[in-house]
Amino acid sequence: MTDMYRAPLKQSDDKPGHPAIRSAAPVLYRYLTFLVILLVAQSARSAPLQDPEAKTDPPILNCNVESIIYEVSTRHLSDRFCVINEETPELQVCHWENCRWTNSSLEQALLGDDMLTIVYVHGNFMERENTRERVRIVDAYLKRQAKESYRVILFSWPSEKQRPVLRDAADNAKVAEMESLYLAWILKQLQSQSRVSLLGFSYGARTVTGALHLDSGGTIPGLTFQSPNTTRRNPYRLGLIAPAVDKKWLTSSGRYSCALNQVNGFVNLYNSRDPVLRRFRFVDNARPIAGGLNGFDGLYDPRSISPLAGGDTENVRQFDCGAIIGTTHSEKSYLGKCSYFQVLMDNILWNPSTHEPHCKLCIEK
Repeated sequence: MTDMYRAPLKQSDDKPGHPAIRSAAPVLYRYLTFLVILLVAQSARSAPLQDPEAKTDPPILNCNVESIIYEVSTRHLSDRFCVINEETPELQVCHWENCRWTNSSLEQALLGDDMLTIVYVHGNFMERENTRERVRIVDAYLKRQAKESYRVILFSWPSEKQRPVLRDAADNAKVAEMESLYLAWILKQLQSQSRVSLLGFSYGARTVTGALHLDSGGTIPGLTFQSPNTTRRNPYRLGLIAPAVDKKWLTSSGRYSCALNQVNGFVNLYNSRDPVLRRFRFVDNARPIAGGLNGFDGLYDPRSISPLAGGDTENVRQFDCGAIIGTTHSEKSYLGKCSYFQVLMDNILWNPSTHEPHCKLCIEK
């Protein structure tokens, strides 16, 4: 009878439960720990990288061609303006030489030696050093496919992140358009060159298409630019990656309706799964849809627009890279993973096209 009313054993806070269970606990804990480590190791070997920018295969360089890299910067200038001094714009110029950046001049950067010239414009939220690193990565991919030597001009504009993301994105959209005044001035200086290409990523695509529009005699509300005195003798090549530009702006009634008038080859890489460009509609009250999300409207319909020099619609190609790179707005993912980036490279390098578009990923309007 006394056993029935025996007080229960007092249990310790750090060793609860039956003595037999307490003695087995360390062994069970070690076993479970080993099992978890084993499962994590196996999943790490089989699972794809979550960050598409973490690793990309480095391009194999073509040692038979040489490249010259210049940086033309407006970062030291005001990011709010509506007109520029077209006689002597105060642009800062640097040259990548002997593994370092050195001061240079516009005369050197825009030298009229008829070398193939590629103007690259970076995207939003990029510090100056980031853009300098990025243009060297782009140059490495260019050199892999280049058939001849070329010059790269990095157009560096003030895109640093300074305010809350959404507000900064809306403000920098306006800045990117204003920067098209300076880029249009640069294009004017290159009008004697026989081959000039432009490559723009995200907001950089807005600067590029705005500059092409101004260079062709178009106007942009609120901005003042003296149109070129003479028509360019030779057309441009254009490549856009994830362009943060309204998909209707390149049509005949769009904001940049003249942008493609002097372009004879255009490749647009977009991503229908881009999580950043899905929010592009919040940039302004017009609720725009980005050409980097769904492709540009009107470029395959001759009734709505004749997009290229001579009205050649066959030289407009748009590819959805979403199935390849997934839910990302990473420029490096396009460069390192999207196979259609090779088509874009051939276009801006003026190479004979060796990469035919695949019907399933080529959008036709």
